[in-house]
Amino acid sequence: MTSPGASKGGPCMNEQYFQIYQYGMAAQLKELTLDEMVEYVLNHLHNFLLDESVSFCFIERFANDPETGKHTQATRALLYLLDKALQLRPFRPGLLGAVVKLTGNTAAQQRMDLIAERNLDKEIYDQISGLDIKKDAEDVATFIAQLIKAHPDHIAAAQFALTVDRHLGIPYGHWRDDFVCPQAIRRDWDIALFNHHASLCDYDSARKIWDSLHMDMVRETSLNMAAEMFIASGDRAKGIALYKASLEQDPRQTPVRLRVRELEHPFQPDASLTDSSSVSICLYSWNKGEILGQTLQSLSRSNIGSATLHILLNGCTDDSRAIVDAACPLFPNNKVVIHDLHVNIGAPAARNWLMRLPEVQESQYIAFLDDDVTVPENWLASFLTVAEQDDSIGVVGCKIVHPGMPSLIQYLFRYVAIADHGLLKMSIHSPLGSYDTHSYDYIRETRNVMGCLHLLRTSAVKNIKAGFDIRFSPSQVDDIDHDIAVCLEGHKVMYCGLVTCVHHQSSGVNFKRINDNIAATGSTMGNDIKFYFKHLEHMHAVKALDNLSLDLGVRLPEF
Repeated sequence: MTSPGASKGGPCMNEQYFQIYQYGMAAQLKELTLDEMVEYVLNHLHNFLLDESVSFCFIERFANDPETGKHTQATRALLYLLDKALQLRPFRPGLLGAVVKLTGNTAAQQRMDLIAERNLDKEIYDQISGLDIKKDAEDVATFIAQLIKAHPDHIAAAQFALTVDRHLGIPYGHWRDDFVCPQAIRRDWDIALFNHHASLCDYDSARKIWDSLHMDMVRETSLNMAAEMFIASGDRAKGIALYKASLEQDPRQTPVRLRVRELEHPFQPDASLTDSSSVSICLYSWNKGEILGQTLQSLSRSNIGSATLHILLNGCTDDSRAIVDAACPLFPNNKVVIHDLHVNIGAPAARNWLMRLPEVQESQYIAFLDDDVTVPENWLASFLTVAEQDDSIGVVGCKIVHPGMPSLIQYLFRYVAIADHGLLKMSIHSPLGSYDTHSYDYIRETRNVMGCLHLLRTSAVKNIKAGFDIRFSPSQVDDIDHDIAVCLEGHKVMYCGLVTCVHHQSSGVNFKRINDNIAATGSTMGNDIKFYFKHLEHMHAVKALDNLSLDLGVRLPEF
């Protein structure tokens, strides 16, 4: 139960806040009514393609509410989510059971019966599948391989093994040498294998499987992956056709509509803008000399035109100054200004310090990048081209990925997911555990982009009194808060997915880091509370910064 004030968005933070923080999205959704849940799902569909984790989280919320069956839209949403989840995990017994219970689908019943017959050593399998693959993926892979070796036709174990391999970024796990797929579900298994390889951008293996699939069985999830497979091979027309076939099966996929629009009308960055625009490129660093040097090398290989560089050394005690001095000759056509501070003032204050320099204030645009990134050649031209399309655009950001191949998506874009019930929560920043298949390579308006590489219109951010609010030091909440402030001032935040930045240090907080650093967890939770109370007096305006209210030029999803 929430407190009376909290349930109306009043002055009280939700009294269950700490539990909600600990258990994440699942706990947040319990606070919502069914009407709000339907809207929450539609907001998500207008943002991302569904992944397994989010699908099952939504399903659990609807399935456990006794009122869902009486709510037409909630029922439709639940059936839609079950169908989508079954495409992602076609051999999950509990999921098949839910589909059979709600729909009476005979094909699902037959598949469930077949899996049950082969679910030998069920107790051991349940123990293995209950392990946390985020923490113990390699051990889980070993255990599941041993189970498959003992029971070669254990289809549920094989599906879980694929999930573990995907988490590890492995196209082919050795357990597959022992697995013998039951002939009755061979076609379904081949589709699952195709999805696995295509999701890892292992297109050579995926193409071999694709050519043998029965096309009448292929659903939109696979069509989306196949579209990017053909685009990667140079067959753009085939990719567009497959994406359009996907939309015929499921018209609710906003990301697919945006991707098709980009493919049919490709974005062309204007390289001349890097010289004709006044840009200050700002970065700051604290005792990360080696990676800072690599970042500056990457920056020097990109087209930054006549931009001025401002480098703030945030109380560095290592060899950062010598590394920056050595890097200056890499920028023969740019003015480079080095700022030495005696103490580390933190990321938000460093940004504000740089942003308020008179010379920087005189520039049209301010670009911020972290000291641990690799940038593409055309990042600045792309950002400027997007910004110059509309004077109301205040921020432009991009797609952020982790280092390594295949590239795991780290951050895409966000909106305000909940601003009610005594809570202020942003949406997730990307589909969980998704590799960069380029399905998010397009341009769209959003509410927040990641701050490790972004461009600010100087005139749009001058009036934001707090700037990058120092009360959120040292976490990334200052980035989110700043973008929210930009939106509240009537400016737009744009995501340019045609630019991909590699961020070499993970940001935010995950469960492993929570366990490793309790103090950091407390700081992050504290910032979450500060974020809520900072925006409490104008929560209604913040709530309006959802995703469905954005005009993306495509149809809205509906149930």
